[in-house]
Amino acid sequence: MVLAIIVLAAALQATPAPLAGLHYLVGSWKCAYRAPGANLAYDATYAYDRDGRILREVASWTGGGDEELLAYDAQRGGWTAIVLDDQGDATVMRGSGSDPNHIAYRSVYPDAGIAETFDRVSATEYTLHATVRSGGKTITSVDTCTRESR
Repeated sequence: MVLAIIVLAAALQATPAPLAGLHYLVGSWKCAYRAPGANLAYDATYAYDRDGRILREVASWTGGGDEELLAYDAQRGGWTAIVLDDQGDATVMRGSGSDPNHIAYRSVYPDAGIAETFDRVSATEYTLHATVRSGGKTITSVDTCTRESR
């Protein structure tokens, strides 16, 4: 029984393998958001939280910012991202699969109007392709992020 408790405790403390595959994100990034009629530069910083069980991103731009918490649920076999913006809005997105280099999300809260795909391009670049449906309009966007030089 004691051995079972020790094994279980060790398993709970370990970073889930898919989440560990995003370790290259830890640090600072320069990003560019592009959508029809909109271009926005922003900074993103990633760090592990909750003993490595959550990856936290803090994004900031002139006049705003948001925070995202990303976790992998091994029992469900998928990703959960929670985005909190500085206006007090929250979005919850879910993605299936375990590939940390390609994660396709769909929002589940407050509605299903967002589809976003994260793709690792290299150790120093990633992209986010998004489609947002709101108020009868559909907006497609691309974010390109590159690692800041160390």
